[in-house]
Amino acid sequence: MSSIEIPAMQPVRDGEIVVTKIGIGFVLAAVLIGMPIVIPEYQTFQLTGVMTYAVAALGLNLITGYVGQVSLGHNAFFALGSYAAVLSAVYLGVNDVVAVLIAAVVTFIAGVLAGYPAKRLRGLYLALITLILAVSVVPLVKQFKAYTGGAAGLMVDKPRPPAWFTLGQDAWIYYMVLAFTVVIFWLVRNFVGGSNGRALAGIREGELAASSMGVDVNRLKVIVFGAGSMLAGVGGALATFTIGFIGPDSFTLMLSISFLAAIVVGGLGTIWGALVAGLFLQFVPSYASDLGQAFSGAVYGGILIACMTLMPNGIVGSLMKIISNRREARKAADRTAAKSAEKAAVKAAADRGARAT
Repeated sequence: MSSIEIPAMQPVRDGEIVVTKIGIGFVLAAVLIGMPIVIPEYQTFQLTGVMTYAVAALGLNLITGYVGQVSLGHNAFFALGSYAAVLSAVYLGVNDVVAVLIAAVVTFIAGVLAGYPAKRLRGLYLALITLILAVSVVPLVKQFKAYTGGAAGLMVDKPRPPAWFTLGQDAWIYYMVLAFTVVIFWLVRNFVGGSNGRALAGIREGELAASSMGVDVNRLKVIVFGAGSMLAGVGGALATFTIGFIGPDSFTLMLSISFLAAIVVGGLGTIWGALVAGLFLQFVPSYASDLGQAFSGAVYGGILIACMTLMPNGIVGSLMKIISNRREARKAADRTAAKSAEKAAVKAAADRGARAT
């Protein structure tokens, strides 16, 4: 009897997916790089704000979306990173990039110190501990007004482009923030994409079960809390250099609540949900305020209710679920087609053998 050959379908599909991803990556890179060239300066400024918020939202998504810890103190680390960067630039005379890196180190240390005593807490208890950080920011900033400018705030020198750069200051800041954003998203994606991501998912679903599987739960929770706080600090530093002003009224408890609402809308436990969160934080308050101050809270609430009702996994989470379901359906169809082809090949071989005899 002759050998039976079954057509291979899945490798072709996988190759098509890889090529598609590479193509999308090139198109996205071209769009991001070309944005400041084709859009007005104010819109460039807005897109820069989206990226600064996205970096900070990614930090909270690490803490809440991947580990399951509810933190209400994200505004504190956002503020700490902002003031650390500004004071480093003013008193140490470092450039803007170094100031952002100093803010990253300072907020990571602060996050580890804050996360260490809270490593055994979950849910409401952790939320209450971080709430103390959230409500302490504004009074502390006003207390040290000799350095922070108090309630009046401080004007901040924006990064200045070099002489060879001709697109303007807003475009230069856009590219600086874009570089930080791309590197941070790449690092976080690699961090959660392997064994660390599975360990974080285990902690989120059940700490006892994760610990029984050999995961150092407390150590990983502290590291993630520190990393999430660091991203909040980097986002705050970048936002301050983008705006050119820093003041305590920008870091109220409402900022933490807005971050939490944004990552829920974007999608908890998703990398790209942070980008949706950045869009949410940049544009929704602005458009909501146009309707009136009384309607801003109603708009937030309406979007959250609609999202939780129609897309309980968030925008990105729901899209990923749809794509995953379609992919599974396609794989099932491939398996069915392969089985049908195998049966047809076996039947044809049997017919050939019967005719030969």
